[in-house]
Amino acid sequence: MLIQNKPIWTPDNSNLLRYKELCEIGTYIIGEDLKTQLVNLSEDLKTGEYIYDTEDALLRINFMENCVRLTKSPFYNQAMVLMDWQKALIEAAYSFKMPDTGFDRFKRVLLEIARKNGKTETCAGLAFAELIVGNPGSDIVASSNDDAQANITYNAVDVMRLLVDPKSQDTWKNQFGISNLNNGSKMTKLTDRTRNKEGRNIDFAVVDEVHEMKQNVIVKSIEQSQSIKDNPKLWLITTDGFVFEGFLDDELKKAQESGNLDDMKAKLEALNEKAQALAVKLYEQAAAAQQAQAGAEGAQTADNSGDDVVDGEFTEK
Repeated sequence: MLIQNKPIWTPDNSNLLRYKELCEIGTYIIGEDLKTQLVNLSEDLKTGEYIYDTEDALLRINFMENCVRLTKSPFYNQAMVLMDWQKALIEAAYSFKMPDTGFDRFKRVLLEIARKNGKTETCAGLAFAELIVGNPGSDIVASSNDDAQANITYNAVDVMRLLVDPKSQDTWKNQFGISNLNNGSKMTKLTDRTRNKEGRNIDFAVVDEVHEMKQNVIVKSIEQSQSIKDNPKLWLITTDGFVFEGFLDDELKKAQESGNLDDMKAKLEALNEKAQALAVKLYEQAAAAQQAQAGAEGAQTADNSGDDVVDGEFTEK
């Protein structure tokens, strides 16, 4: 029998658990939603419901720290040294795998964080990593409400590209987008003003500043284009905003509901109680019907008990 050795994940070999431990001892102060998410993810590691494989995450982390240069002053052209939260985020997004397919558990990631904490540079680095070391032939998109906002991520990827490939020997940019000449992957922009939003085939997308969106027209278009993909990734990044009951409010409500483990357990228990009550009711109805049928058959037998003689003619020879 082939025995598969499963690694024991600890803060020493997991960026996710290390970040959780640092938050618990007070190194980082985080909000309640993030605390809940970290607890839920660490519990998911223990249940064995998912395969936890950090290979894809480490590939991107190593690429970003060794091949990506920062694009903004005062850190321009310096190596990207990822912070603990960035490593934990990337590991969580890429390491949980579905046991039946091996595809990523998380296809959609919502990152809400205060301004000037590196969310756009982080996702630009991820997009650049996807362009270079991701699946060959990938379609990558930088998106937002308007062209100016989408340009921030798109131009950051272009600067990262030029800092490591200044002569454009392996990558190329023209009016149609940024291309990897070696693996056929390309990156383009998508905004509310872009025509033919639905006619795309997107593998990886970054949608910036989603708090400005009143509706999910762009996100819905991206999700439709990703529907035929086995392992797509959609990053929604934003700060908090002032659009009341907009797209971000809906997304945060969904995220909080899905992350509330106690509430999910309570709903599951209530559902189980209803299912058990329904099963008992169906059993009682079936038993009553069977008893009624048996009674009817008994009554019919009693009625026919004295009528066993068959009339006929008798002729004596």
